[in-house]
Amino acid sequence: MTTELSTKLRPDEICEKLGIGTSTYYNRLKYLGIEASRDADGPYLNAEQMKLMEELSEHIRQTGKMQGFGGGGQLALSENSGLASALEIPVQPEIPGSEEDEDGLEELIREAAELKVQQVAMPELIKLHLAAGMTEDDLPPDLKAKLQAVRDAANPKPNAASIAQQLLQRHRNKNQQKNPETK
Repeated sequence: MTTELSTKLRPDEICEKLGIGTSTYYNRLKYLGIEASRDADGPYLNAEQMKLMEELSEHIRQTGKMQGFGGGGQLALSENSGLASALEIPVQPEIPGSEEDEDGLEELIREAAELKVQQVAMPELIKLHLAAGMTEDDLPPDLKAKLQAVRDAANPKPNAASIAQQLLQRHRNKNQQKNPETK
């Protein structure tokens, strides 16, 4: 009896496991032609139905849509010969943004946003990797000149006369502070 209980997967467990909202869950059930079983605790799916839901989720993750899923929208009917044939069930196309599919809309927007991040970030990542692989010899002359200007500004060449003048001035200032009467 414990094995039977473990194969009863409740909607909230499934939604959490698949990372979807309740309306998305019911839309996927409808698309797959799955009718949840019921017991005293409410609706549930068995392990086989859950496997189909997981396969559909993976298909959606890879393609961004339910359409084209091999098992979607079909029920297998057993014929007297023992072979199964597919029966097409008309499926209402999911319209993102409809009131019944707010979770689906959020999921669609999230996936689109992730694609946009990849689209924007990819050229920048390529540039970073190119820059990391470059040496100074790879730089064009104008950028070599900019680099040298930055180095010169950060590490100025000592001017001996200027340094001597500054040291002498500091020495004189120090002596004047000690002996204010010698001017």
